[in-house]
Amino acid sequence: MNEFIMDKIESKFGYVSVIGATNVGKSTLLNNLIGQKISIVTRKKQTTRNKIIGIFCEKKSQVVIIDTPGIFQPKRKLDRAMVAAAWSTINDADLIIIMFEANKTIESNTLILKHLKESRSIDKKKLICVINKIDLVRKDKLLSFMNEARALINSEEFFLISALNGDGVKDLKSHLSNNIPLGVWLYPKDQITDIPYRLLASEIVREKLMNVLHQELPYELAVETESWNELDDNSIRIDMLVYVNKLGQKKILIGSNGSNIKKIGTMARKEIKDMLGKNVHLFIYVKVQNNWDNNPNYFKTLGLKYNV
Repeated sequence: MNEFIMDKIESKFGYVSVIGATNVGKSTLLNNLIGQKISIVTRKKQTTRNKIIGIFCEKKSQVVIIDTPGIFQPKRKLDRAMVAAAWSTINDADLIIIMFEANKTIESNTLILKHLKESRSIDKKKLICVINKIDLVRKDKLLSFMNEARALINSEEFFLISALNGDGVKDLKSHLSNNIPLGVWLYPKDQITDIPYRLLASEIVREKLMNVLHQELPYELAVETESWNELDDNSIRIDMLVYVNKLGQKKILIGSNGSNIKKIGTMARKEIKDMLGKNVHLFIYVKVQNNWDNNPNYFKTLGLKYNV
């Protein structure tokens, strides 16, 4: 038996699914729980497109957090696949976090509330209601929000947190560690994700693109690691392909004399270098490809079902 596997009787292992609307703070919470950035964060809605796995260990517990795409009304095939992927995670989860924003009305989460009301597969003992962004509201409004949440959410556990600054996250983390079932650890103690570096690197590039060009470019872009080669000097050469739908978008992304793509490349290269602990040679190419979001291969890269 591997040295990182603890005695089954004493150790705990479990999966925690995190569900919420777009931009509710799921990825920020995941990064805070893990203690390291593994899920990208932007001001754009629907930033997270696939299920992101984060792992943390506390005492005798190993907890696997599943960050999911935000719940919204889907319009495209990709949208439907993302929302379906999010809800599918609750089927095998040992605990389910439903996140809300304290600075918005709970009634604005109609899709989530409707699903919770209609679903018969969600055990209320598994359900944890997390109210995020408490640093953005007054205490009296927070109390009112809590009362509304208790009336609408069939949960026995409620947590008030700020995923951004960490308020309340320690208590939530302890609750997760203490309430997952007994089980053998599936990952080494120091492993924080099972996402391949190729995908992590492409997500970092996509994050920089969306943050730098959040007003100029819409949600309509994708990033793919085309090649990944370790060189003789132990550095890594990474070639990235960015897909956009229109030639005009390509011109905006590249910028005057390549100014935007250079800025994005510099920012992404530094973060990827820090992640890998190696020198990185990053090359970013932009390609116009109509309907990239209907390409089955892109769905496969993200681990999404194409026919949903």
